[in-house]
Amino acid sequence: MTEAVARRGRDWCTAVLGRGFPGVDRISSVDGWMLVAADELNLDPPLPRRIVEEREAAEERRKAQATLAAAKLETEKRRWNLVASAGPVVLTVHENTRHTGPDGATRHAVPPADVVSRKARKHPAGRGLCETPGRANPLHLGAAVDLPPNCVRCLDYAAKIRAANAPAPPTNAEAALLRLIATGVVVTFHVRGGSTIRDTSHRSRAAWGHLGRKLDNSVRKLEKKGWARPDQERSATQRAGSGHLWRLTEAGTAALEG
Repeated sequence: MTEAVARRGRDWCTAVLGRGFPGVDRISSVDGWMLVAADELNLDPPLPRRIVEEREAAEERRKAQATLAAAKLETEKRRWNLVASAGPVVLTVHENTRHTGPDGATRHAVPPADVVSRKARKHPAGRGLCETPGRANPLHLGAAVDLPPNCVRCLDYAAKIRAANAPAPPTNAEAALLRLIATGVVVTFHVRGGSTIRDTSHRSRAAWGHLGRKLDNSVRKLEKKGWARPDQERSATQRAGSGHLWRLTEAGTAALEG
């Protein structure tokens, strides 16, 4: 039986039996001797039409799935290229060589230099973006592959990383103040005893209310981060006299747009 099956092939066995052939060790002795007899009689029946149609349908499904998978991969590559090109470093993608899941190996995004995200989340060079710096058992990563990452956490961090020495992104309050400065209403006034920074679009209920809402501390914080600075020359204001108008720097504009 084994010799006949090996010589004739699985399709011939399927044609003789009239159904799928699971292997010589998984058929009954009756089916096995039927194959031997068909071999001795040199029979060569065609595959049943039902089996031919089932195979054609399966092949069509395989092609459709392959087409969908290729389209999905191309879309993921385009999205990844957009995210990666906007980052501060060139990220590479590496597969986890130790563990695999139902969909194969997990692919991680890896920076060539130390980067950070959010306020102070560190991402060491050569490690997956999803890994914590103090992880006792680092991921086992293989060589770089020309595929987009499929690690959900790496994808999330990839859009948020910045150079290790870059300032943190603006908070909601800082972003609101940056937008206010961009409208041209934040001005430094020189008053008795010093200077004050005011939002001239609003009046303050405290002293000097006619100059506008006081913003000294919050605007100075933006200045320290390099996001805003005042004009050297005075300019007229909406409410009171003239002062030094505050403007966004290139870094401030980038922080606001980012």
